[in-house]
Amino acid sequence: MYMYPWQAESAQRLLSLRAQLPHAILLHGRVGLGKYQLAQAFAKLLLCENRIENATVACGACPSCHWFEQGSHPDVHVLQPSALDEVDDAGPGPERKKSEWISVEQVRHAIDFVQLSSHRNGLRIVLVNPAETMNAAAANALLKTLEEPPKNSLLILVSHQSARLLPTLLSRCHQLRVNLPETVQALAWLETQGVAEASLCLGLAAGSPLLATSFADEDYQTRRRTLLADLSEAAQTPALAMAERYAKLTVADYSQILQWLQQWAHDLQSVKLAGRVYYHQDFSEQLRNLAVHVKLGLLMKLQQRLQRARAVVAHPLNVQMVLEDILLEYTSVF
Repeated sequence: MYMYPWQAESAQRLLSLRAQLPHAILLHGRVGLGKYQLAQAFAKLLLCENRIENATVACGACPSCHWFEQGSHPDVHVLQPSALDEVDDAGPGPERKKSEWISVEQVRHAIDFVQLSSHRNGLRIVLVNPAETMNAAAANALLKTLEEPPKNSLLILVSHQSARLLPTLLSRCHQLRVNLPETVQALAWLETQGVAEASLCLGLAAGSPLLATSFADEDYQTRRRTLLADLSEAAQTPALAMAERYAKLTVADYSQILQWLQQWAHDLQSVKLAGRVYYHQDFSEQLRNLAVHVKLGLLMKLQQRLQRARAVVAHPLNVQMVLEDILLEYTSVF
C-alpha cells in the first residue's frame, strides 16, 4: 500500500486498523515524508470493490479505483487550502484569489458531505490536508463532527505540525506518526531518483527525502550559495549593501532567505557547541571559521528574531528594511 520504502511500518499500522476502523485518523510527522500519498492509498484500498481478504493494495481495476485515480470518487471529499488545488474551478470572471487556509465554509461543506448516504454502499471519506491550515472557526466546526461522527464515515487528517492542532481535536483522532527514514535508506532512495549532492540535500531537508528532491534544483542551490557566501563574508560586506541586493523579493523568496538564515544560525550554534554542521554542509569550513568569533548570547537573540520574522513572513512591511535590520543584528553576533 505504501509508495516509499520508509512508509512500510506506518502502512502496516494503518492496515491493522481495518478490523475496527476508527472514525478519525491523524497521520502526522515531518513535511516531505509522503503522508498525504499514504492517506490516499489507504482510502483507495478501503473503497476498493474487489475486496480480497487481507489485501494490502487496491485492485486498480474496479469502478471505485478508476474514480479514485481520476479524482472523481463520489464518496471521497478532499478538504485542503485552495492554494493546493491544481485547477481553479471558479469559472469565468476574475481569477479567484488562492488561500493558504482551510475556511469554515469549506469545513461545513465537508460536514454536509459525510452526512449523506454513500453512493457505493460503503464509506464516505474526507481527506484533510494539511490539518493545521484550518483556522480556529474551521477547526471548531470539524470538532463537532468528530464528537458525533456519522455512521460509515471516516476522516483522515494529515498534519506536518500536529502541535498546532486543538488538543480536543487530537484527542478524538487515532494518531499515527510517520517517522523519518534512516539516513542510509533515505540516501539510497535519493540516489535512485538521480538526486545530485544527495547528502547535502537531505541535510537541508532535515532528513525528509521528498523535500530533499526539491533542493537539488540548480537555481535553488545557486541562490542559496550566493546568500551564504555573503553571510560568510559579513565582516567585509556592509549589512546595508547586502540587504539591498535582496530588496526586490517576492514573499516566497523572502521566506526562503529567512529559512536559510535560520539554518545558518543553527549551524553556527551547533559548530560552536558541538563541532557539527547539520544543514549547510558545503560551507563547513566557513562556518567553523566564523564560529570562533560568535557571541552565543547575541546569536540566540538573533535566532529569536528570525523566528518572529518567520511568523509574520507573509506580511513584511518593507523587505529591504526588515533584512537590513536582521543582517545588522547578524553582523553584531561576531
